Amino acid sequence: MHAVVTGGAQGIGLACAQHLTSIGWTITLIDKDLELLEQSSSDLGCQYAQVDVTDLESVKNFFSEINPVDSLINNAGIWRPQNLEDLDFDDQEEVLNVNVLGTLFCTSSAMHHLRTSSAGSVVNISSLAARTNSPGLGLYAASKSAIETLTKQWALEIAPIRVNAVSPGLIETPGTSGNYKGAAKEKRAKAVPIGRVGEPSDIAKVVSFLVSEAASYVTGQIVYVDGGLGAGTTQR
Repeated sequence: MHAVVTGGAQGIGLACAQHLTSIGWTITLIDKDLELLEQSSSDLGCQYAQVDVTDLESVKNFFSEINPVDSLINNAGIWRPQNLEDLDFDDQEEVLNVNVLGTLFCTSSAMHHLRTSSAGSVVNISSLAARTNSPGLGLYAASKSAIETLTKQWALEIAPIRVNAVSPGLIETPGTSGNYKGAAKEKRAKAVPIGRVGEPSDIAKVVSFLVSEAASYVTGQIVYVDGGLGAGTTQR
């Protein structure tokens, strides 16, 4: 089985690739960062391609040259936290372009491969932010809400290709590490019912399940992997 992982050079995308490789999948990583791509693909012994997911022609060219594709993991995403009165509209347009249009471009371009697979599936990476209504996130949370809506919509539109989403809670990655320095990590961990901040591997294990035969009757689902954070508070 072969999976394409977008934004796969580091963080959650790389963790997904590592876990799938460990259970026998063939992986192709795509990312904008060529240096990280080369290092990560070398470590994994997998294929890679430098692709900007916001460039439709680049995405189409990539999927026209690779075959087969059994699963697409739409992990590429960015955030530009800003308050409404201080928005940089170029920043927020970039968030929408990467998170929403990038997911759309990749899924649309991979369709012909996924349809010919006996087990075609898509997993979109969302965020707990899509349902927590946190202030100061610019269009990041809205972009992830769009991903969750599209996940359900596409599960109906392109069946029997399965389409699901995984929504991480507090996960420490290279991109979020600044939020967990010093005492901040312990403080954030106390807010999580399970009592710890998550790791990329926590997400990767769930993604691996969703693309597997074990999840062959699972589609249109949003799976929150957040240590219980989204369930509410443990305090009374």
